[in-house]
Amino acid sequence: MITALSSDDPNTVSRYRILGLLGAGGMGRVLLGLGPDGRFVAIKQIHSRLLDDGDYRSRFHREVAISTRVSGAFTAAVVDFDTTGEIPWLASVFIAGVPLDTAVGQYGALPVASVRTLASGLASALHSIHTTGLIHRDLKPANVILAKDGPRVIDFGIARGTESEESLTEVGSVLGSPAYMSPEQAGAGAITAASDIFSLGSLLYMAATGMSPFAAASAPVTLFNIVHTEPDLAPVPEQLRELIAGCLRKDPRERPTAAQILDYLGILAIQGNPWPAPIHQDIAAQTARMRELTADPERTQIILGAPPHRLVPPDQPKRRRGRLLGVACAVVIVIVAATAAVALLRGNTPAPPNAAGPAAVMPTLAQLRGVDACAWLRQALGPTLPQSVATGVRRETDSWRWTTTSSWGCDGSSGTGRMIVEIGGALMGFASTQREVGQLDLLRRGRDCAFAVAGSEQASWGISVDIGLAVDCALAEYAIDRLVAALPSLVVDPAIARSLASIDPCDLVTEEEIRAAGSSGPGVPTAHSCSWGGDGRVRVDVGRPDDLDSGTILAINAVDIGEGTLVYNADFNLGRDDRGCSSTYRFRAVDASRHETVTVRVVGSSLAVRRCPAGEAIVAGLVTRLPQR
Repeated sequence: MITALSSDDPNTVSRYRILGLLGAGGMGRVLLGLGPDGRFVAIKQIHSRLLDDGDYRSRFHREVAISTRVSGAFTAAVVDFDTTGEIPWLASVFIAGVPLDTAVGQYGALPVASVRTLASGLASALHSIHTTGLIHRDLKPANVILAKDGPRVIDFGIARGTESEESLTEVGSVLGSPAYMSPEQAGAGAITAASDIFSLGSLLYMAATGMSPFAAASAPVTLFNIVHTEPDLAPVPEQLRELIAGCLRKDPRERPTAAQILDYLGILAIQGNPWPAPIHQDIAAQTARMRELTADPERTQIILGAPPHRLVPPDQPKRRRGRLLGVACAVVIVIVAATAAVALLRGNTPAPPNAAGPAAVMPTLAQLRGVDACAWLRQALGPTLPQSVATGVRRETDSWRWTTTSSWGCDGSSGTGRMIVEIGGALMGFASTQREVGQLDLLRRGRDCAFAVAGSEQASWGISVDIGLAVDCALAEYAIDRLVAALPSLVVDPAIARSLASIDPCDLVTEEEIRAAGSSGPGVPTAHSCSWGGDGRVRVDVGRPDDLDSGTILAINAVDIGEGTLVYNADFNLGRDDRGCSSTYRFRAVDASRHETVTVRVVGSSLAVRRCPAGEAIVAGLVTRLPQR
C-alpha cells in the first residue's frame, strides 16, 4: 500500500517532488517522485537508523555503482543518484506494468507465446547484466515487471560482480529468495552467472504453470528440493520443456548461457500485446491514472476511498501536499495495479466474504494446541472451494490431499494448488491490510498470497493461510474467512492432546537454564515454540518433522548427554558474527518417517557462550519434564 508521508518526511529529494511512500525493506525505503520533466521515478533511500553504520552506507554505494553499470531494453534504468549526501538515494525509472507474481496470481499461468516472450526478454536482460561482469542473484517473479512492450528486470540490491569475493550477507538474512535460488546458492557454493540461469528456469516454470518447481512448506525443504530433487516437468507445456529443463540442470556447467538461450529462441513473431488481455488492461488503466497525476502539479493526491481515477474535485480549493497530508482524514496516495520499478506492491484482491460479519473470538494458545488442524480446516471450507484462477475449475475439498505439518498445522495440495494453514504460529512479516474478517484485523505477508489473523493486538502469533507462490489469493482469503467463521466449532482432539503438541514450550525450561545459556527475560510463546532474548538467544521448538526435514546431519552428529539420552547437534551461521547450534531430542516415533522432537537453538555473538553444550544442558533438563511416552 502506498502511504502518505509523515511530517518528518521531505517534500522533495533533490529536484524530485515526493508524492508518497511506495514501501520499505530491511535496508531502505522507496518513495514515489515526480521529476521536473514530468517523469515518475522510484527513489530508494537508506533508512535513517542506518546512516551512522558505515557498512550499510558502503552497501548502498555498491548497489548504486552496480545499478548504474546495467543498461539494456529489459532493465529499469537509473536516472539519478547521490551517495555522498546526508541521506543517500537512488532514482530509477518508474515502470508502468504488472509484477509477474501479481499477473500469474490474478490471471493464471501465461500462454506459451507469452512465456517465450518473457524468456527472450529476461535472457536479453541477463546477457546485458552478465556482460558487465555482474550477477543479479535474486531473479524472482516479484523482480520482473510485465510492461506493455516486454518484461523488465529490477532490483539489484544483492547483485555483485563476478570477480568479487566479498560477502554481502547481513545478520539474520538469507541472500536470495529460497524458491528461486540455484543449487549453488542453497548449498553455499561458488556463484557464477549460471546461477541466474537456474533462477530463470524456475521463474519460467512458474510463469508457465502457476507454481514453483521446488517450493515446499518450509524453507529448509525448499532448499533441499533445489539441491537434491529433479523438477516435475509434466505440467510444463511441451513447447517449453527443453528450454526450462536446460536451465534447471543441477550442474551449472551444463546450463545454457543467456546468449545461447537467445539463439535457441531465435527471432520471435512480433506481438503488439505480448501478454494476456487483462494484463494489458491493467497496464493501460495504470498509465491513464499516472497521466492524471501529471495533469496538474498541485493536484497529485487522491482522496482515500474515492475511485482511483477521481482526483480532488475542481470546485475545491487547491492545497499544497504538505497541508493535504497533515489533515486528520489521513489522505494517502493511491496507485492501483502494478508498482514502481521496485515492485513493492501487489494488485488488489477481493475483500473476504464475511468481512462485515459477527465478531470472532480468538482461542488461546492452550486451546489451539489440541486442535486437529486438517479436520478443522476441511470442516470450515465445506465441500467445494472457489474455482481455480489457473484453470477456472471449481475444486472439491475431498479431492485434495491433506497432511499434518511438522508444527501440527495442515498442508493441503491438489493438481491445481496448495494451501498451508498454521494455527498458533508466528506472524513474522505480516502487516495489516486495513480490512477485517469477522471484525478481526486481516493481515497479509508482503505481496504473498498469505493471510492471517492475530491472537490479539499484542500477540505475535495467530492463524495463517499461505497459498505459497502468489497463484490464488482469492482462495487464501476465502480460507481465512471460513476459518474465522468456524472458530466457535474448534474441538480438542484427544490424540493430539496426548502428544507433544499440547506442551507449552515455555514451561519446559527454567529461568536458571536460560541464564546459564546467556539469555534472559520472559519467554515469548507461539503454539509450539518459545524464545528468549538477551545476548545469547535461546529458542525451544516442539514439532513432528519428517526425518529428512530434520537434516541428514542429525545422523552423524549424535551426542550422548547421559543415561542414553541422544542429542543431535547442528551448527549454523546467521551472519559473520552471529552463530548458533541446534540440539534436537527425538521424543518418540510418529511413523516410519517422522519423530516428535524438541529442538533447542542457542544463538549469540559472544564467545563466552558455548552454544552446543548450552543447548545440550537445556535438553538434559527438559527431558525430565516431558510426559511419559
